[in-house]
Amino acid sequence: MAASDEQLRSELILDHLKRRQRSEEVVDIEEERVKIVIFSSGRNRYAFYGSSIREILSACEISWVPSLPVYILGLISVRGDIESVIDIRYFLGEEREDLRKSHIAIVVCGDFHSGVLIDSIDDVVDIPVSEIEPPLSTLGGAVLDLVVGGIKHGGNTLALLDIGKLASKIAL
Repeated sequence: MAASDEQLRSELILDHLKRRQRSEEVVDIEEERVKIVIFSSGRNRYAFYGSSIREILSACEISWVPSLPVYILGLISVRGDIESVIDIRYFLGEEREDLRKSHIAIVVCGDFHSGVLIDSIDDVVDIPVSEIEPPLSTLGGAVLDLVVGGIKHGGNTLALLDIGKLASKIAL
């Protein structure tokens, strides 16, 4: 009878575990996600919130205008609208490279809209909001003034830049 008592006890334990598992069923709640645009500028990679990017343009002719600040390269026409082009490298402490190989991200933040010169778009991803980390404490220099957080991508932590902070630095 010892074997049947042990079998009965095992069945009771299994039933108890099944009932407990059913009562602890996990409810899958969809976490809020944000679109992130990952881009290269100079030798580094950064990210913008996708909601701030209206479109990406291939390299085009930038019309130079005298007396503009050094960080504004000039003006472009986008389907009849005139947009300034900001060299983000100035704010990131990067060296200026060949403009013909660059792209222009048309950014919007409230009333601010402009083109931002970047080298390339590397990826566009949707990430959960909880995966945005506080800015790295090791960041320094000019880039720190634009950073709102960090994201993991391709095994690296990238600085997430805020267009609103960039807009506040632009003074014409």
